[in-house]
Amino acid sequence: MKNTIGVLLLMIVVISCKQGENYKDVRDEVMKFHDVVMEDQGKIVSNQMKLDTLLRSFKAVKQQFPETDTLKEKAAISALLKQLTSSEERMNDWMHKFEPDVTGKSNEEAVRYFKEEKIKIHKIDSLYKADIAVSDAYLTKFKKP
Repeated sequence: MKNTIGVLLLMIVVISCKQGENYKDVRDEVMKFHDVVMEDQGKIVSNQMKLDTLLRSFKAVKQQFPETDTLKEKAAISALLKQLTSSEERMNDWMHKFEPDVTGKSNEEAVRYFKEEKIKIHKIDSLYKADIAVSDAYLTKFKKP
């Protein structure tokens, strides 16, 4: 009898574990990762400001680096600013569309939704990391770390 009860309890535990993920856990993962990505957004904004300042002060840059092709560099800075702005807008767009309230959805639907959102935020994170690396490298060219 004890063995039967033990086996039944074990089966209940196994079955409940196999029922799938809880949407709240997946949602929490997405939110935690969002917070990490937001730290990089600060770096994106900082690099945008540095590039904008550099773009507006090219006379001083030309004096410090006389060999600089200012037309080429202005075009490069404008392209970098456009790239950084585009990535920042993707993040803002994601945040506006993200819906943490899943009222009316089953647990499975909610888990699927949050997993899709996790993929989206990971793509944005990859963009941020690439844009930060490129803009950091460009800024060090003019000693603007």
